[in-house]
Amino acid sequence: MSVPGFGFGVTPGPPEGVAAEIRDAEALGFDRMGVWDSPALFRDPWMTLGAVARETSTIRLGTWVSNPVSRHPVVTASAMATLEDLAPGRTYFGIGSGGTGVWHLGQPAARLDELREYIATVRRLLADGRASYQDSDCRLEWGRGTSVPIIISAHGPRALRLAGEVADGVVCGLGVLPEVVSGCLELISEGAESAGRTLADLEVWFTCFWFVDARPGAALAEGAWAATAFAMHFSQGRVEGKFVPSEYREGIARLGEQYDLVSHGKVTDDLKRRYVERADALGIGDYIRSRFMFCGTPEEVESQIRAAMAAGARNFDGALDADLPERRRRIGNWAELVLPRFGREPGAGARADG
Repeated sequence: MSVPGFGFGVTPGPPEGVAAEIRDAEALGFDRMGVWDSPALFRDPWMTLGAVARETSTIRLGTWVSNPVSRHPVVTASAMATLEDLAPGRTYFGIGSGGTGVWHLGQPAARLDELREYIATVRRLLADGRASYQDSDCRLEWGRGTSVPIIISAHGPRALRLAGEVADGVVCGLGVLPEVVSGCLELISEGAESAGRTLADLEVWFTCFWFVDARPGAALAEGAWAATAFAMHFSQGRVEGKFVPSEYREGIARLGEQYDLVSHGKVTDDLKRRYVERADALGIGDYIRSRFMFCGTPEEVESQIRAAMAAGARNFDGALDADLPERRRRIGNWAELVLPRFGREPGAGARADG
């Protein structure tokens, strides 16, 4: 079994602080980092990434994730090429259909056909500077020939197939239980095969929340609320096809509908407590926490990760919702307590495989 890749996504706080944080993460051995794109809630991701690029030399970086709604593809392609100037060979563009980044604009998430068109347009602009988008011609007069991998964030079966068909990689947001991992990989593989490719052609990440503490029970007490954020994505569409046992479907949908979009990424202690109580009252608390979290003592977390790896997962993304300095503590804990269990010592970061 190969050595897994580890990366994480953060909210864009003060750019200099995020840059220092990621510089430390690079030294601790992480492979990649990403910056959330939700302009109504946080600072600009591209400017933050520019600050990170200046302070780092090996860690991969990009949006984690953007959307097709808030920026024209010419604007995005120009930003991608600029970041590649600053961090050659280390950049990627993470994109999904849109969450809080578009909902707070009063817009719906993009349809998958719109996401497909947006990605194709960005690629053509970077390749030769000309493209047609929504029946209009557009151009990019510089940056031609720039190559930046595009990674799709997928929270449903159709999105997973699309990623397999058109993307360079995918971040799977459906959970990390072994049966979920294997199911996601099958869907990605179906999409890849439809385009004459294989699963091995894509870089596949599985995302969840990370909480680890040497004290038994401490990590769960800290992070039990976090799985609710993933339930929110389930409430935006059909639960069918997302590998959810029938007895949990209604409860997950109801919990997701009650998620506070304004507090996304900055959840108060009172709201965290209410999320846990609500999930437990709906009878889904234990299930969603096992599905959407790596959580526990170092031994427990290692077991959870190895179970996901046995099902085919190779790269793991940690969603870090906290502000500085709290999330720096969590990054450090993971590096100290988890990475060495997988042969990852400080400074051992390496480009993740598929």
